[in-house]
Amino acid sequence: MGQSGYILRFVDIVLILLFGMISVSRIEPSDIQPPESTETPDKPIVQKRVLFVGVQTKGTIQVGEGNQTLQSLPELTEFLQGKIDQFGRSSLKVRVRSSHRAPMQYLMQVAALCDELGLQKSIEVETK
Repeated sequence: MGQSGYILRFVDIVLILLFGMISVSRIEPSDIQPPESTETPDKPIVQKRVLFVGVQTKGTIQVGEGNQTLQSLPELTEFLQGKIDQFGRSSLKVRVRSSHRAPMQYLMQVAALCDELGLQKSIEVETK
């Protein structure tokens, strides 16, 4: 057996001993506590309420968890204003969803209304 054969056997034995010691040793949890900052207070977590607004192909609008159907933008304005009064403008986000078959005009009217009311919005268009 050559010189390299002995080195490989030596490395094998060392690794077996190392893994054996690791498997039978106990690992104690550390008592070290990370430092806490006293200078900067924690920021409060702001949870946003997401309102889903669905734009249908004929211009009708579905809102809320119960899929309430609204026929016009003034009805949507009244609905959104009620939600603003209930939860506050800063804690609301509107997610506008539309089908690819719905005319873009209806989607843009709803987006413009959200801008007018000062609501944060995101737009999703379903494809096929």
